[in-house]
Amino acid sequence: MEITVSKRFLRVPVKFDGTSHKFTFSENGTPVYKFDAVYTEENADAIYYADLRDYLGKTMTVTVEPECAFTPVFEDAMTPLTAEETVLRPQLHFTAERGWINDPNGLCFYGGQYHLFYQHNPYGRLWGNMHWGHAVSSDLFHWEYKEEAMFLDMDGAMFSGCAVVDHNNVSGLKEGDETPILFFYTCAGEKKSTQCLAYSTDGGKTLKKYDKNPLIDEIAPGNRDPKVIYDAKRARWLMALYFVERTYAIFTSQDLLHWELLQKFDLPGDDECPDLYPLTADDGRTLWVYSGAHDMYFVGDFDENGLYQPIQSVGQLSYNSQSYAAQTYYYEPGKPVIRFAWNRSDIPGAPFNGSMCTPTEMTLKKHGDRYYLSALPIKSTENLVVKSDKLDDFTLTHCTHELGSKTCRISFTVKEGDLTCNLYGLEMKLDKNGLTCGESILPRLKNEPMKVDIITDTNSVEIYLNGVANTVIAHVLDETKPTFTIHAEDPVEVQNLTVSELSL
Repeated sequence: MEITVSKRFLRVPVKFDGTSHKFTFSENGTPVYKFDAVYTEENADAIYYADLRDYLGKTMTVTVEPECAFTPVFEDAMTPLTAEETVLRPQLHFTAERGWINDPNGLCFYGGQYHLFYQHNPYGRLWGNMHWGHAVSSDLFHWEYKEEAMFLDMDGAMFSGCAVVDHNNVSGLKEGDETPILFFYTCAGEKKSTQCLAYSTDGGKTLKKYDKNPLIDEIAPGNRDPKVIYDAKRARWLMALYFVERTYAIFTSQDLLHWELLQKFDLPGDDECPDLYPLTADDGRTLWVYSGAHDMYFVGDFDENGLYQPIQSVGQLSYNSQSYAAQTYYYEPGKPVIRFAWNRSDIPGAPFNGSMCTPTEMTLKKHGDRYYLSALPIKSTENLVVKSDKLDDFTLTHCTHELGSKTCRISFTVKEGDLTCNLYGLEMKLDKNGLTCGESILPRLKNEPMKVDIITDTNSVEIYLNGVANTVIAHVLDETKPTFTIHAEDPVEVQNLTVSELSL
């Protein structure tokens, strides 16, 4: 079928399950764009849109496999979702306007704004059709949706990657007055997976794919998820990359364009989505963290040969968690290290799915002879508090606090004793070993009081124990139980109990 792209958006009505159809768009006989969708013209569950801005006014050929009734309808703008469609949209946590999201990508701060790019399926509530979505914020909570940043192409889907603000223009890609922002990503083709580059010369508004891609050809099947950072002490750029199974790697470069393999090593218990960044611990020592998608991590440093060497056995930050594929914002010396993770909790029945966890500040904590990676909600979360009740130290066997909002932050400390908490129908237990919630068991640091931080939203609960252990539980809040309760068989001393309601 030939179509003329008369308006920017092609309407794509879909069912949430059923037979998927592959749409391929060709220009002058050459395929240029494709996507899969469970297309239907009757009784659609949701309406999605193909952004064809690059083809406005052009005549294209569209093929659909397997064939189905397809009537092209173009619109100038996407119709907003209804209140009914958004009833379960998380209030505090970022979600895509429409469609599926997973890994955070291309995190950087530029021009007074935090940029969040993310893995995005614009055509359904399940994984697929990997594009890069884009949003900006001044505070990491109030977000403005931007247009799709990168489209999958005939070479492959746009898998995860990172951003670098090239202040000194070492790449030579600067055009005009703006500092170039470089975006490293994996092009996941049907036959191979390569590491590629896109860049922006207008402050992140638009991204252009580098005309000399790939930067790194496939070395191992499925190698992916580049994370780039500057190593100032050794005057070099580093790229962390996932290889295969438990194997990760580090590459080096001087110009961000030409890369050499430095080393490979195994990160036990993990795969995908590496992150690499320095942190100064609470004892004043600066070390490098290398982590994977499941939040297993090494703490280490570089030796006299420039090779990364862990100084202790592998650590673990998240436990049986819906938190996944965390990435830190492009590292700026002297500023807090802020991290986003994908929240895999399902949002039932909505035309969007997946969210981001609460942004956290990363620190290193020395306890005994070991360093622990710590993640706690960023300090500006306090700016979202609209109502707060605080209780000083007290001893209890039972207390109940009524909750007037689905978005809450609850914190308290327990030195010793066993107790059970119930929050919107979700049960948590604390004892001498730590905190248990469902299948998640957060271990306690020896001889330390247990400081618990909890953040709730419509479809999930985040739990932090002393910052060094956390989990995200998929839990659609039970509106018939809008309470937080603490119960203990024997009296337990609870310190600094704070129950805050949050709102944007």
